[in-house]
Amino acid sequence: MIAAFADGVADMGLRVGYIVVALLALAAVDAAAVATAAQPRRIASLNLCTDQLLLMLVPRSRIVSVTDWAVRPESSYMAKAARGLPLNRGLAEGVLPLDPDLIIAGQFNDAAMLALLRRLGYRVEVVSVPRNLNEARAYILHFGELVGEPEAARALVRDMDERLARIARRVRDLPAPLAAVYAPNGVTVGRDTVLDDILTHAGFRNLAAEQGVVGYGQFSLEQLLAAQPQWLVLDVTADDAAGDSIAHRYLEHPALQALVRRAQVVVMPPRLSECVGPMTVAAIEMLVARR
Repeated sequence: MIAAFADGVADMGLRVGYIVVALLALAAVDAAAVATAAQPRRIASLNLCTDQLLLMLVPRSRIVSVTDWAVRPESSYMAKAARGLPLNRGLAEGVLPLDPDLIIAGQFNDAAMLALLRRLGYRVEVVSVPRNLNEARAYILHFGELVGEPEAARALVRDMDERLARIARRVRDLPAPLAAVYAPNGVTVGRDTVLDDILTHAGFRNLAAEQGVVGYGQFSLEQLLAAQPQWLVLDVTADDAAGDSIAHRYLEHPALQALVRRAQVVVMPPRLSECVGPMTVAAIEMLVARR
């Protein structure tokens, strides 16, 4: 009788063990199902910068729409990848028929429109587009979590950091030439801008930053000529970049001709400078290669 009781207890222990294993397996399945359900499958973007990062991190099969700017090669670093996707103009009516389960916008998209989308039951996430490479790391990792691709985001950040480390080693012992950013009407850029970040990482001194300009400012021709920068970086718009002779149009003024003949002139394509991310690293690599 005691032996039978012991056998029963052992059998019960086995059954309890089976039940525990089964419950753990079910819990794992449920967790996987939740994770899968949490990963958005129909993502729309309403901003050029979010378009491009979305295209870098997420398979095309999960992207239902990007803005029309994303397919323009003069403005988009990811224009080739965006071809063939449904396009929107940053407006609700462009994405509603596509029934997205996640809509990503930038901080400058229309707030009233985004509020309406939320009231209609759509998940809307607004991200703050970074101003420099230091902010870009956190931005990319956060974006990766939003779209359900955290590992892809981490890999992208690692790749950027490796490229920046190679650049730093390359320019470390080089002299730091003086560069001036120049745009129509004498507009220039100083500290806290992506172009200043690009120049600094490429081993240049930014004339506007050294003269105390923060953000965007203006240079008179007299200031520019008095400073005699060794490099002149033309900051162009996407419309300018689509033209044929950007440098000539910007530098037609007779007072600039002597500077142009002496200085190195480089056009900064908008697709490399309008958003911050891997395209920013590409801009730095372009300047270093020109050196």
